[in-house]
Amino acid sequence: SMIGQFGVGFYSSYLVSEKVRVVSKSNDDEQYIWESAAGGTFLVWKDATFEHGVLKRGTKVICYLKDDQPEFLESDRLKDLIMKHSAFVGFPIELLMEHRKEEEVEVEEDGQIEKQKKVTVSQSWELINKNKPLWLRPAEEVTHDEYADLYKWLAGDWEDHLGVKHVNQSGQVDFKALLYCPRNAPKDMFDMGKMSQRFSIRLYVRRVFIKEFNDLIPKWMGFVKGIVDSDDMPLNISREMLQQNSILKHIKTGLQKAIFAMFQELSEDKAKFKIFQDSFAQCLKLGVYEDNANRESILPLLRYYSSKSGEELLGLDEYIDRAKPGQRHILYITGRTRRDASRSPYIEGLKRDGFEVLYMTDPVDEYAVQFLKEYRGFEVLSCMSMDAARLLDRRTEDDMKAELEPLRKWFLAVLGSSGNTEISVTFGTGFESCARLGKEGCQVLELNFKHGLLKELSKHGIVQGQKATPEEQQLLEDLLKLVFQIAKLDGGDLEDPSRNEVCERCQEIIQALSAGEGESLTVEELPQLGAKAVAAEAEKAELSAGDRKAEGPLLSCGRCVRVVRPERSRRAIISFVDEDANTVDVFYPQPKSSNKQDEEEEGVPAKLVQALQDFEEAPSREEGSLFKVASAAKERGNQLFKIKDYEAASELYSTALAAFAARPVARGERVLIAEEKDVGKPSSSSKQRLALGLATVMSVDAESTCELSNGQEVSIECLLPICQELLPLHTSCYMNRARCRQNLHMHKEASQDLTAVLVLWQAADKRMLEADPEMKEAEAKALYTAEYLRSRSRLVRGLPRLAAQDVKGALARNPPAATVKQLRQLKTEVATAQEKQKQVNGPVARELAKLVIFLRGAPTIS
Repeated sequence: SMIGQFGVGFYSSYLVSEKVRVVSKSNDDEQYIWESAAGGTFLVWKDATFEHGVLKRGTKVICYLKDDQPEFLESDRLKDLIMKHSAFVGFPIELLMEHRKEEEVEVEEDGQIEKQKKVTVSQSWELINKNKPLWLRPAEEVTHDEYADLYKWLAGDWEDHLGVKHVNQSGQVDFKALLYCPRNAPKDMFDMGKMSQRFSIRLYVRRVFIKEFNDLIPKWMGFVKGIVDSDDMPLNISREMLQQNSILKHIKTGLQKAIFAMFQELSEDKAKFKIFQDSFAQCLKLGVYEDNANRESILPLLRYYSSKSGEELLGLDEYIDRAKPGQRHILYITGRTRRDASRSPYIEGLKRDGFEVLYMTDPVDEYAVQFLKEYRGFEVLSCMSMDAARLLDRRTEDDMKAELEPLRKWFLAVLGSSGNTEISVTFGTGFESCARLGKEGCQVLELNFKHGLLKELSKHGIVQGQKATPEEQQLLEDLLKLVFQIAKLDGGDLEDPSRNEVCERCQEIIQALSAGEGESLTVEELPQLGAKAVAAEAEKAELSAGDRKAEGPLLSCGRCVRVVRPERSRRAIISFVDEDANTVDVFYPQPKSSNKQDEEEEGVPAKLVQALQDFEEAPSREEGSLFKVASAAKERGNQLFKIKDYEAASELYSTALAAFAARPVARGERVLIAEEKDVGKPSSSSKQRLALGLATVMSVDAESTCELSNGQEVSIECLLPICQELLPLHTSCYMNRARCRQNLHMHKEASQDLTAVLVLWQAADKRMLEADPEMKEAEAKALYTAEYLRSRSRLVRGLPRLAAQDVKGALARNPPAATVKQLRQLKTEVATAQEKQKQVNGPVARELAKLVIFLRGAPTIS
């Protein structure tokens, strides 16, 4: 059906040939030869010599090339031509390829054996058009690898594509297409000279290549690669006719719709769309600037950072969905960086009143925003305009109350959990304090919705429904209880002693809001000391599994087994076996100290159930030296850690640590102790804070009381002895248990273990370290690893300042390059968390400071 459709066909061979000879034979005739030099004459004769071989059936075309066309004798040139024009035709095209193979052979010359290179030349037919026209197959039958192989050929890229759209359009014009979105933008993406020459869409007609286009899609979409194939277009269409072809205009419209559909599918996957935004956000914004026809389709794809989004990108639709009640504007600020934009004085008042501000930090944003006037009825407004400044004066009292409504509900929940179940919370005004008890009595708590402290509390992430750490949640609850205490003082005597108590409580919360500024260690991070305390901690972590049954068939009721999953393994006890479904019901024992009921799970596939390790099924108490006992427990813990049973591994590490803590203390040994230290400036009222210290045992009496080198007399149960020779083993047990606890989300306990690692190595004998290079290396690795891990736990616990101290300390220890990379990435996360905490907690601390001044009867500060 394609014969005679091109308009040039066979006669194009004379462009490169002086003479063309055709050898042809049908089944029922002789073999003939046709020859012509394109001079208006030709010769035909019966092939008697079979110079070009005997044909059973078919045709052979032989071109005698012109002297100035030797390039068409090169296999690479022929291969490129075939792949360009006939890569997807339905019949195989093979090329005779020459292969050269060099090998060394031994040759005897003059009685000596020498090695020489021997070159072997061979020829073989190689299939060239291996690519398959995937667009002709249903999308569900095409695999990701097939899409990826075609994309790499089409785009010349070594990476897989980010997204693909398989188009099969029927209607006024039928066409099929494959459209690809790359992962990375070309380096010359915005080179205006190359932009107009960048070909992105290849047009095929019945799988035959016709032309590569740079104008089927807008220029800003130039990064998209694709193939479009239509049977409705004639094969012999000229380039001039293509520009006016109505079929092509319909294809152009359909391709643009399909590309937007591909972008929309990418936006549903956060990870992929983050990559897309990093690579092509500027292209989208360029489209807003220059593509008037598609501007409305581009706007939902735009993403920005904002004053409330943290490290997440925010779309315009999401911005509108969480806008303040009554807000009808999309607010933005431009700047060179996010840091510059976030510190702009133009947005301080708007942020303080709870408005969210978009940060536009791309150079192209300045141009795109000129055409971004309105979206979904919301006016796009610069924070530097006078209209944005007037927003602060437009809110009604109802708007202010609506903003504080989530906070009012939090007050009800917190006061109810504190036993004040009969108190109702409402809004009031006309008084200076942040809250007061209503005139009807103590049953109504009135919140001053115009007070700065309540405004700042209403912006807290937890109040807005965001997830938070237990420490952050506890801090918010303490603040709300503090407001209730302040309400009781409203209208009271300035000399009331309880007023001073509330002021001191305010100061404590202000210190807590600074997240440990000026400290290097929190009280919660002190490890357990003393044999009884360490043993009790180990016992608390043990699972209440009752009587373990380790005999009989694996899948039997009451059998203690392990449920192994890729993310985590856990010990469990089988409660029911369903042989037909090949599943079991199990319950997971909880730690004895948790007082929680055992977790139950039904329908666990039998293939996930494994027997316990031999040393678990027949537990025996290891006897011998401290080194032998601790090493055995550690190695068993390591085996369980590898299969991700963190609870069981933690038990064994605790057993090893209990053995270290139970070691007898002798005179002259160094020990860890908890001691009180003064904090605060000498001029201020100093406070006592517990901290870890080192001391030497001077004597031990019969009642197990130790006299220490610092003059203290303490019980042996308040000490942790330090065994210098076994420090690597001792600290590795703490380190491994900390890793287990981090995987179990027990970050406070993990911080305690890592603090123990750091302090134990500080107590190491320096002369011993200098004499033992291996121990010196173990110390260095343990120190920067412990600081890195503790920084991770501190960051999760909402202590970014302390986390920053650990990162700084770890980097100063010259860790290897791989660790430096991890630390720098963590440093960025910590800096972001510090900035976020400063934005949230800083204003609350300032309002509390003002409140302290007010409570003490001093003039108020605006």
